[in-house]
Amino acid sequence: MRKLMMVAALCAAVCAAGAEAPAAKRAGRLARAGGEVVRPDSFTGKVSIVNRQRRLPASDCEAVAKMLAELTQCNIVSDGGEGATITLHVIDDPKEPVVLIAPEDRWGRLNVAKLVDDLPGERAKEKFFAPRARKMIIKALSLLMGGGSSQFPGNVMNTATVRELDACQEAVPVDMVDNYLAYLRAVGVRPAVRTTYRKACKEGWAPAPTNDLQRAIWNETRKLPEKPIKIEFDPKKGK
Repeated sequence: MRKLMMVAALCAAVCAAGAEAPAAKRAGRLARAGGEVVRPDSFTGKVSIVNRQRRLPASDCEAVAKMLAELTQCNIVSDGGEGATITLHVIDDPKEPVVLIAPEDRWGRLNVAKLVDDLPGERAKEKFFAPRARKMIIKALSLLMGGGSSQFPGNVMNTATVRELDACQEAVPVDMVDNYLAYLRAVGVRPAVRTTYRKACKEGWAPAPTNDLQRAIWNETRKLPEKPIKIEFDPKKGK
């Protein structure tokens, strides 16, 4: 039994090392290339989750924004909404409907006031309120970003009632990301295009260097050839 446990531990260690190796190699390649830079004509526009209530902690709004930003590589944040291309306001008003969406005007409102009205006990309401609210933020913002129903079952995109959210994972279906990117691009929100500093220098749009390695790459890629290029006429080709 002890031998089996030692073998299992060794296998786990090898697997962990194997998973870390590609990441370490990639980090090394990026470092040698001067790190990552973002193209100036990318990462445009902004999607804002504007928190206008106190019932749901602001950190929950920020967590949803961060998840969607990582999935799309677009500028999706939880802030005051200044200069936003698309805005979702999170409110707490028992007189308002749960969700109001104005896709053409690129704004919406999510009302957290009624999310747990169907539950009888306070313990149940306390347990399900925050997860339901985060899932509804995902759903409402997805509609604003061009997402609709998913081809995959059992996710927040396909829920017809608030109660159905409880059986879903707090995640975005994989087929939604392409929908987001196509829609966001059409309204001026573009994902960050990342490449190495060396490639950016070769393409002629790199920002000024900020460290010795980048300065060396900058100078290397701008160095004029030592021997001039000779252009010779070929009478057979006529040029």
